Amino acid sequence: MSLPLTSSKHFTLDDAKIAEVARNDPSGFVNRAAGETLIIDEIQKIPELLNYIKINVDRNGERGQYLFTGSANLHFVKAVSDSLAGRVGRVRLRTLSLGEINGASPDFLSAAFERRFPSRIAGCNKRAAISLATCGGYPETIGMDARERRGWFAAYLNDLLMKDVRDITEIRKLDTLRDIAGWLLAHSSKFFETSELAAKSGVSKATVESYISTLKAMFLFDEVRPWSKSDYGRIGKRSKFLASDSALVANILGWTDESIYMDGDMSGKLIETWVHQNLASLADLDMDYEISHYRDSLKREIDFIVERSDGAMLGIEVKSGSSFGAEDFKHLKWFAKNLAKGEFTGIVLYSGEHTLRFGEGFYAVPLAALGA
Repeated sequence: MSLPLTSSKHFTLDDAKIAEVARNDPSGFVNRAAGETLIIDEIQKIPELLNYIKINVDRNGERGQYLFTGSANLHFVKAVSDSLAGRVGRVRLRTLSLGEINGASPDFLSAAFERRFPSRIAGCNKRAAISLATCGGYPETIGMDARERRGWFAAYLNDLLMKDVRDITEIRKLDTLRDIAGWLLAHSSKFFETSELAAKSGVSKATVESYISTLKAMFLFDEVRPWSKSDYGRIGKRSKFLASDSALVANILGWTDESIYMDGDMSGKLIETWVHQNLASLADLDMDYEISHYRDSLKREIDFIVERSDGAMLGIEVKSGSSFGAEDFKHLKWFAKNLAKGEFTGIVLYSGEHTLRFGEGFYAVPLAALGA
Protein backbone atom coordinates (compact mmCIF):
# COMPACT_ATOMS: atom_id res chain seq x y z
CA MET A 1 0.00 0.00 0.00
CA SER A 2 1.52 3.30 -1.06
CA LEU A 3 1.86 6.04 1.50
CA PRO A 4 1.21 9.46 -0.02
CA LEU A 5 2.03 11.24 3.25
CA THR A 6 5.14 13.37 3.55
CA SER A 7 6.29 13.15 7.19
CA SER A 8 6.14 10.84 10.19
CA LYS A 9 6.24 10.86 13.98
CA HIS A 10 7.27 7.83 16.01
CA PHE A 11 6.31 6.78 19.55
CA THR A 12 7.00 3.55 21.41
CA LEU A 13 4.72 2.42 24.20
CA ASP A 14 7.70 0.62 25.75
CA ASP A 15 8.53 4.07 27.13
CA ALA A 16 6.63 4.34 30.42
CA LYS A 17 6.23 8.11 30.18
CA ILE A 18 4.81 7.95 26.66
CA ALA A 19 2.51 5.09 27.67
CA GLU A 20 1.22 7.18 30.58
CA VAL A 21 0.42 10.08 28.24
CA ALA A 22 -1.38 7.70 25.86
CA ARG A 23 -3.53 6.27 28.66
CA ASN A 24 -4.40 9.66 30.16
CA ASP A 25 -5.29 11.33 26.85
CA PRO A 26 -5.83 8.68 24.17
CA SER A 27 -7.77 11.00 21.86
CA GLY A 28 -5.04 13.64 21.90
CA PHE A 29 -2.27 11.05 21.63
CA VAL A 30 -3.53 9.61 18.33
CA ASN A 31 -4.15 13.02 16.71
CA ARG A 32 -1.82 13.69 13.81
CA ALA A 33 -0.95 16.62 11.63
CA ALA A 34 -2.14 16.76 8.03
CA GLY A 35 0.19 14.78 5.76
CA GLU A 36 1.77 12.96 8.69
CA THR A 37 2.05 9.23 9.44
CA LEU A 38 1.88 8.44 13.15
CA ILE A 39 3.99 5.38 13.96
CA ILE A 40 3.11 3.61 17.23
CA ASP A 41 5.38 0.79 18.36
CA GLU A 42 4.13 -1.92 20.77
CA ILE A 43 0.56 -0.69 20.34
CA GLN A 44 -0.79 -3.96 21.77
CA LYS A 45 0.11 -2.58 25.23
CA ILE A 46 -2.73 -0.02 25.03
CA PRO A 47 -5.40 -1.57 22.76
CA GLU A 48 -7.98 1.08 23.73
CA LEU A 49 -6.15 3.46 21.39
CA LEU A 50 -7.75 1.58 18.50
CA ASN A 51 -11.19 3.07 19.16
CA TYR A 52 -9.84 6.61 18.86
CA ILE A 53 -7.82 5.72 15.78
CA LYS A 54 -10.96 4.28 14.17
CA ILE A 55 -12.79 7.57 14.73
CA ASN A 56 -9.96 9.53 13.10
CA VAL A 57 -9.69 7.16 10.13
CA ASP A 58 -13.44 7.33 9.52
CA ARG A 59 -13.29 11.13 9.50
CA ASN A 60 -10.35 11.25 7.09
CA GLY A 61 -9.98 8.85 4.19
CA GLU A 62 -6.28 9.59 3.70
CA ARG A 63 -4.23 6.41 3.28
CA GLY A 64 -1.26 5.65 5.50
CA GLN A 65 -2.32 7.76 8.48
CA TYR A 66 -1.05 5.22 11.02
CA LEU A 67 1.59 2.52 11.14
CA PHE A 68 1.41 0.05 14.03
CA THR A 69 4.15 -2.35 15.04
CA GLY A 70 4.04 -4.89 17.80
CA SER A 71 4.07 -8.54 18.82
CA ALA A 72 1.96 -11.36 17.46
CA ASN A 73 -0.30 -11.25 20.54
CA LEU A 74 -3.35 -13.18 19.37
CA HIS A 75 -5.88 -11.20 21.37
CA PHE A 76 -4.54 -7.97 19.95
CA VAL A 77 -4.56 -9.26 16.37
CA LYS A 78 -8.24 -10.09 16.84
CA ALA A 79 -8.88 -6.67 18.41
CA VAL A 80 -7.32 -4.93 15.41
CA SER A 81 -9.36 -7.04 13.00
CA ASP A 82 -12.59 -6.31 14.89
CA SER A 83 -11.98 -2.60 15.50
CA LEU A 84 -10.48 -1.64 12.15
CA ALA A 85 -12.11 -4.10 9.76
CA GLY A 86 -11.75 -2.80 6.20
CA ARG A 87 -9.49 0.01 7.34
CA VAL A 88 -6.17 -1.69 7.97
CA GLY A 89 -3.72 -3.92 6.13
CA ARG A 90 -1.26 -6.28 7.79
CA VAL A 91 2.35 -6.83 6.78
CA ARG A 92 4.34 -9.67 8.29
CA LEU A 93 7.72 -8.57 9.59
CA ARG A 94 10.02 -11.55 9.13
CA THR A 95 13.47 -12.01 10.57
CA LEU A 96 16.41 -10.72 8.55
CA SER A 97 17.32 -12.51 5.34
CA LEU A 98 20.92 -13.30 4.41
CA GLY A 99 20.89 -10.44 1.91
CA GLU A 100 19.78 -7.96 4.56
CA ILE A 101 22.46 -9.18 6.93
CA ASN A 102 25.03 -8.81 4.14
CA GLY A 103 23.69 -5.39 3.14
CA ALA A 104 22.78 -6.69 -0.33
CA SER A 105 19.70 -5.98 -2.46
CA PRO A 106 16.89 -8.58 -2.22
CA ASP A 107 17.50 -9.88 -5.71
CA PHE A 108 17.75 -13.68 -5.62
CA LEU A 109 14.25 -14.57 -6.86
CA SER A 110 14.17 -12.06 -9.70
CA ALA A 111 17.71 -13.10 -10.72
CA ALA A 112 16.75 -16.78 -10.61
CA PHE A 113 13.75 -16.27 -12.89
CA GLU A 114 16.10 -14.49 -15.30
CA ARG A 115 18.64 -17.33 -14.90
CA ARG A 116 21.16 -14.74 -13.83
CA PHE A 117 23.52 -16.35 -11.33
CA PRO A 118 27.06 -15.42 -10.23
CA SER A 119 29.53 -17.74 -11.93
CA ARG A 120 31.42 -18.07 -8.65
CA ILE A 121 30.63 -16.94 -5.14
CA ALA A 122 32.55 -18.04 -2.07
CA GLY A 123 31.84 -17.87 1.65
CA CYS A 124 29.19 -20.52 2.18
CA ASN A 125 30.66 -23.99 2.51
CA LYS A 126 28.77 -26.50 4.66
CA ARG A 127 30.22 -25.30 7.96
CA ALA A 128 29.54 -21.67 7.07
CA ALA A 129 25.97 -22.49 6.00
CA ILE A 130 25.35 -24.29 9.30
CA SER A 131 26.74 -21.33 11.23
CA LEU A 132 24.46 -18.93 9.34
CA ALA A 133 21.48 -21.18 9.98
CA THR A 134 22.14 -21.54 13.70
CA CYS A 135 22.54 -17.77 14.03
CA GLY A 136 19.35 -17.12 12.04
CA GLY A 137 17.88 -13.72 11.35
CA TYR A 138 16.69 -12.33 14.68
CA PRO A 139 18.43 -8.93 14.94
CA GLU A 140 18.85 -9.24 18.72
CA THR A 141 20.96 -12.38 18.47
CA ILE A 142 23.35 -11.31 15.72
CA GLY A 143 26.78 -11.15 17.29
CA MET A 144 25.89 -13.32 20.30
CA ASP A 145 27.99 -16.34 21.11
CA ALA A 146 26.34 -19.78 21.12
CA ARG A 147 25.62 -19.83 24.86
CA GLU A 148 24.05 -16.36 24.90
CA ARG A 149 21.97 -17.24 21.86
CA ARG A 150 20.57 -20.45 23.39
CA GLY A 151 19.57 -18.53 26.51
CA TRP A 152 17.90 -15.79 24.47
CA PHE A 153 15.85 -18.26 22.42
CA ALA A 154 14.80 -20.24 25.49
CA ALA A 155 13.48 -17.06 27.13
CA TYR A 156 11.88 -15.89 23.88
CA LEU A 157 9.95 -19.12 23.32
CA ASN A 158 8.94 -19.30 26.96
CA ASP A 159 7.56 -15.75 26.85
CA LEU A 160 5.59 -16.46 23.69
CA LEU A 161 4.11 -19.74 24.85
CA MET A 162 3.63 -19.07 28.55
CA LYS A 163 2.61 -15.40 28.45
CA ASP A 164 1.15 -14.46 25.09
CA VAL A 165 -1.22 -17.45 24.95
CA ARG A 166 -2.00 -18.05 28.62
CA ASP A 167 -5.23 -16.08 28.45
CA ILE A 168 -6.54 -17.83 25.36
CA THR A 169 -9.35 -20.09 26.51
CA GLU A 170 -8.80 -22.70 23.79
CA ILE A 171 -5.25 -23.37 25.06
CA ARG A 172 -5.64 -25.17 28.36
CA LYS A 173 -2.47 -27.24 28.38
CA LEU A 174 0.47 -24.91 27.91
CA ASP A 175 3.00 -27.67 28.59
CA THR A 176 1.42 -29.69 25.79
CA LEU A 177 1.60 -26.67 23.51
CA ARG A 178 5.30 -26.39 24.26
CA ASP A 179 5.80 -30.12 23.58
CA ILE A 180 4.05 -29.77 20.23
CA ALA A 181 6.23 -26.76 19.39
CA GLY A 182 9.30 -28.87 20.18
CA TRP A 183 8.02 -31.70 17.99
CA LEU A 184 7.47 -29.32 15.07
CA LEU A 185 10.93 -27.85 15.50
CA ALA A 186 12.46 -31.33 15.44
CA HIS A 187 10.45 -32.15 12.30
CA SER A 188 10.92 -28.82 10.53
CA SER A 189 10.67 -29.47 6.75
CA LYS A 190 9.76 -33.14 7.34
CA PHE A 191 6.41 -34.79 6.66
CA PHE A 192 4.50 -36.19 9.61
CA GLU A 193 1.01 -37.39 10.49
CA THR A 194 -0.98 -35.35 13.00
CA SER A 195 -2.37 -38.63 14.35
CA GLU A 196 1.18 -39.68 15.28
CA LEU A 197 1.76 -36.36 17.04
CA ALA A 198 -1.58 -36.68 18.83
CA ALA A 199 -0.66 -40.15 20.11
CA LYS A 200 2.72 -38.96 21.39
CA SER A 201 1.30 -35.83 23.04
CA GLY A 202 -1.72 -37.56 24.58
CA VAL A 203 -4.35 -35.23 23.12
CA SER A 204 -6.85 -35.57 20.31
CA LYS A 205 -6.01 -35.01 16.66
CA ALA A 206 -8.38 -32.03 16.63
CA THR A 207 -6.52 -30.49 19.59
CA VAL A 208 -3.17 -31.00 17.87
CA GLU A 209 -4.46 -29.28 14.75
CA SER A 210 -5.78 -26.40 16.87
CA TYR A 211 -2.43 -26.02 18.64
CA ILE A 212 -0.54 -26.08 15.33
CA SER A 213 -2.84 -23.32 14.04
CA THR A 214 -2.01 -21.27 17.15
CA LEU A 215 1.73 -21.71 16.63
CA LYS A 216 1.32 -20.62 12.99
CA ALA A 217 -0.71 -17.58 14.07
CA MET A 218 2.15 -16.62 16.39
CA PHE A 219 4.53 -16.78 13.40
CA LEU A 220 6.66 -19.52 14.92
CA PHE A 221 6.00 -21.84 11.98
CA ASP A 222 5.19 -21.54 8.29
CA GLU A 223 2.98 -23.93 6.39
CA VAL A 224 4.19 -24.71 2.88
CA ARG A 225 1.25 -26.09 0.96
CA PRO A 226 1.52 -28.77 -1.75
CA TRP A 227 1.70 -27.64 -5.36
CA SER A 228 -1.11 -28.78 -7.61
CA LYS A 229 -2.49 -27.88 -11.02
CA SER A 230 -5.64 -26.65 -9.27
CA ASP A 231 -6.81 -25.78 -5.77
CA TYR A 232 -9.01 -28.88 -5.85
CA GLY A 233 -5.94 -30.98 -6.44
CA ARG A 234 -4.45 -29.91 -3.10
CA ILE A 235 -7.14 -31.73 -1.14
CA GLY A 236 -5.73 -34.75 0.63
CA LYS A 237 -2.13 -33.75 0.02
CA ARG A 238 0.09 -32.91 2.96
CA SER A 239 1.66 -29.59 3.78
CA LYS A 240 5.16 -29.16 5.17
CA PHE A 241 5.72 -27.14 8.33
CA LEU A 242 8.95 -25.24 8.78
CA ALA A 243 10.17 -23.09 11.64
CA SER A 244 9.92 -19.42 10.71
CA ASP A 245 13.63 -19.07 11.48
CA SER A 246 16.21 -21.85 11.44
CA ALA A 247 17.82 -20.51 14.62
CA LEU A 248 14.70 -21.55 16.55
CA VAL A 249 15.38 -25.16 15.56
CA ALA A 250 19.06 -25.27 16.45
CA ASN A 251 18.93 -23.25 19.66
CA ILE A 252 15.74 -24.60 21.22
CA LEU A 253 16.75 -28.20 20.47
CA GLY A 254 20.27 -27.60 21.78
CA TRP A 255 22.05 -28.53 18.56
CA THR A 256 25.67 -27.45 18.17
CA ASP A 257 27.35 -26.59 14.89
CA GLU A 258 29.54 -29.69 15.20
CA SER A 259 26.65 -32.09 15.94
CA ILE A 260 24.74 -30.67 12.97
CA TYR A 261 27.75 -31.03 10.68
CA MET A 262 28.17 -34.69 11.62
CA ASP A 263 24.46 -35.58 11.27
CA GLY A 264 23.02 -35.58 7.76
CA ASP A 265 19.40 -35.49 8.94
CA MET A 266 20.04 -32.51 11.22
CA SER A 267 21.95 -30.56 8.62
CA GLY A 268 19.39 -31.33 5.93
CA LYS A 269 16.44 -30.11 8.03
CA LEU A 270 18.26 -27.04 9.28
CA ILE A 271 19.57 -25.85 5.90
CA GLU A 272 16.22 -26.44 4.19
CA THR A 273 14.51 -24.41 6.93
CA TRP A 274 17.09 -21.65 6.52
CA VAL A 275 16.64 -21.57 2.75
CA HIS A 276 12.87 -21.32 3.15
CA GLN A 277 13.10 -18.38 5.56
CA ASN A 278 15.22 -16.57 2.98
CA LEU A 279 12.88 -17.40 0.09
CA ALA A 280 9.84 -16.40 2.13
CA SER A 281 11.42 -13.08 3.10
CA LEU A 282 12.03 -12.31 -0.56
CA ALA A 283 8.58 -13.49 -1.64
CA ASP A 284 6.92 -11.31 1.01
CA LEU A 285 8.48 -8.24 -0.58
CA ASP A 286 6.58 -8.91 -3.79
CA MET A 287 3.13 -10.50 -3.82
CA ASP A 288 4.00 -11.81 -7.29
CA TYR A 289 5.36 -15.08 -5.88
CA GLU A 290 3.82 -18.16 -4.25
CA ILE A 291 5.90 -20.85 -2.53
CA SER A 292 4.79 -24.48 -2.36
CA HIS A 293 6.37 -27.94 -2.44
CA TYR A 294 5.86 -30.99 -4.64
CA ARG A 295 5.46 -34.61 -3.64
CA ASP A 296 3.60 -37.42 -5.37
CA SER A 297 2.71 -41.06 -4.79
CA LEU A 298 5.82 -42.21 -6.65
CA LYS A 299 7.99 -40.32 -4.15
CA ARG A 300 9.04 -37.65 -6.59
CA GLU A 301 9.79 -34.62 -4.41
CA ILE A 302 10.91 -31.05 -4.93
CA ASP A 303 11.68 -29.02 -1.81
CA PHE A 304 10.23 -25.73 -3.07
CA ILE A 305 8.25 -24.58 -6.07
CA VAL A 306 8.22 -20.80 -6.52
CA GLU A 307 5.51 -19.74 -8.96
CA ARG A 308 5.27 -16.27 -10.42
CA SER A 309 1.91 -14.78 -11.33
CA ASP A 310 2.66 -15.10 -15.05
CA GLY A 311 3.09 -18.88 -14.68
CA ALA A 312 6.89 -18.99 -14.73
CA MET A 313 8.25 -21.39 -12.11
CA LEU A 314 11.36 -22.19 -10.12
CA GLY A 315 11.97 -25.66 -8.75
CA ILE A 316 14.47 -25.57 -5.89
CA GLU A 317 16.19 -28.53 -4.31
CA VAL A 318 18.34 -27.94 -1.23
CA LYS A 319 21.54 -29.82 -0.40
CA SER A 320 23.51 -29.08 2.74
CA GLY A 321 26.68 -30.55 1.30
CA SER A 322 28.86 -29.81 -1.70
CA SER A 323 28.50 -33.17 -3.47
CA PHE A 324 25.81 -33.53 -6.11
CA GLY A 325 25.27 -34.97 -9.56
CA ALA A 326 22.82 -35.39 -12.41
CA GLU A 327 20.63 -37.60 -10.18
CA ASP A 328 19.79 -34.56 -8.05
CA PHE A 329 18.10 -32.96 -11.07
CA LYS A 330 15.95 -36.00 -11.91
CA HIS A 331 12.72 -34.81 -10.26
CA LEU A 332 13.23 -31.24 -11.42
CA LYS A 333 13.55 -32.37 -15.04
CA TRP A 334 10.53 -34.67 -14.75
CA PHE A 335 8.44 -31.81 -13.34
CA ALA A 336 9.58 -29.44 -16.09
CA LYS A 337 8.61 -31.95 -18.79
CA ASN A 338 5.30 -33.13 -17.34
CA LEU A 339 3.77 -30.49 -15.06
CA ALA A 340 5.28 -27.04 -15.48
CA LYS A 341 2.69 -24.59 -16.76
CA GLY A 342 5.16 -21.95 -17.95
CA GLU A 343 8.90 -21.43 -18.21
CA PHE A 344 10.62 -23.62 -15.64
CA THR A 345 14.05 -23.16 -14.08
CA GLY A 346 15.46 -25.99 -11.97
CA ILE A 347 17.95 -25.14 -9.23
CA VAL A 348 19.96 -27.26 -6.82
CA LEU A 349 21.28 -25.04 -4.03
CA TYR A 350 24.46 -26.48 -2.55
CA SER A 351 27.36 -25.47 -0.31
CA GLY A 352 29.94 -24.92 -3.03
CA GLU A 353 31.34 -21.90 -4.87
CA HIS A 354 30.57 -22.36 -8.58
CA THR A 355 27.38 -22.13 -10.61
CA LEU A 356 27.24 -25.15 -12.92
CA ARG A 357 24.78 -25.83 -15.73
CA PHE A 358 23.08 -29.23 -16.05
CA GLY A 359 21.21 -28.72 -19.31
CA GLU A 360 19.04 -25.89 -20.57
CA GLY A 361 17.38 -24.18 -17.62
CA PHE A 362 18.98 -26.33 -14.89
CA TYR A 363 21.67 -25.06 -12.53
CA ALA A 364 23.63 -26.00 -9.44
CA VAL A 365 23.89 -22.71 -7.54
CA PRO A 366 25.89 -21.85 -4.39
CA LEU A 367 23.83 -21.24 -1.25
CA ALA A 368 25.72 -17.96 -0.89
CA ALA A 369 23.77 -16.62 -3.87
CA LEU A 370 20.77 -16.20 -1.54
CA GLY A 371 22.51 -13.21 0.00
CA ALA A 372 24.54 -11.88 -2.90
